[in-house]
Amino acid sequence: MSSARIGGAWATCAALAVLSFATSRAAAGDLIVTGAKPDRLFIIDAPTRSVRSEFHIPGANGMVSVILISPDQKLAYVLVDGMERVVGIDLATGAEFFRADLSTPDERIKSFLSLALTPDGKELIVYELPTKLLSSEYVVEEPRFAVFRTDAGMLAKPVRSFPAPRRVHMLLMRPNGQSFYAVGFDLHEYDVKTGKLLGTRGIQKWALADHSQPDLLAFWPVTEPSGVWTSPVYSELKKGAETVPMTALMSLDVKSGELTYADFEPLTALIFSTVLSPDRKHAYGVYTTLSSIDVEGHRLAKRVPLDHTFYDINLSSDGREIFVGGTECDVGFYDAQTLDKKAILKLPGCGDQSISTLRVIHGR
Repeated sequence: MSSARIGGAWATCAALAVLSFATSRAAAGDLIVTGAKPDRLFIIDAPTRSVRSEFHIPGANGMVSVILISPDQKLAYVLVDGMERVVGIDLATGAEFFRADLSTPDERIKSFLSLALTPDGKELIVYELPTKLLSSEYVVEEPRFAVFRTDAGMLAKPVRSFPAPRRVHMLLMRPNGQSFYAVGFDLHEYDVKTGKLLGTRGIQKWALADHSQPDLLAFWPVTEPSGVWTSPVYSELKKGAETVPMTALMSLDVKSGELTYADFEPLTALIFSTVLSPDRKHAYGVYTTLSSIDVEGHRLAKRVPLDHTFYDINLSSDGREIFVGGTECDVGFYDAQTLDKKAILKLPGCGDQSISTLRVIHGR
């Protein structure tokens, strides 16, 4: 064989190897944003499985929970300090540009993991649970939604507020910016400007035939990359004289408002959080196992064990790779088609991610 042909063969092999390497990795430009105790915000380069940036969150005081990303993907808003403070962090520099201390000397205010950002990035909506601190007693007050301007700087105060229901644990903004959803025992929709309740649909009051009142754990406001928020829902299905514990997939299209439920398996393994693929044909769920759900066939497609419990899950922008995080100090990378483990990244300092939100953005 001539040297030219040998060189050409080597070039072809090298090209195929590069192609194989590239297609087995997350989409180019994908970045993972996650938080960890006591006060860290990490930006991970997904294709190289490496930490690009590590930032200190001022005033976190040992807690990093809900993470929201601005529409231009340059800023992060993080709920910290025992759910009593929201901090804004510039994702390029790590600089703090926004701070809203919810509590005052006269009132202790907790936000139970419920924040939403308007599509123009100008307003932040916070679900508040206030308690009046009197000299001889504490007085539990009514819940409310407080709206902050994101350009308010380090001493941000609400520009308006309006009544909210109890037992809310997540907010989801609609893309039109006119309303948002409050997820709790039921699904409420509110007008952003006026606070008017636009409608309520069932979660615990669902009307799924032959099913008991459902239960869910929804702390992770992840809608990327499909525009649909999903969650496992658990109930009992009546079959004659018997009842069978069932797992259903709840799906909310935040743009159209379509809400659906579909059983996919008898309850055999708990799932904490789920994410929908870009083509909306598969959902993936995580806890002690990693599960693939055939959405169109309403069935469990595959399940594999994990090294330990993971709370949170997300996908690469092309839907080819699964990211799992939360709980401990590692982020896992899995093939979305086979569920094979590709890599595990240990975060510097090995801080506990706990219930922080695992977000995926597209870097520049």
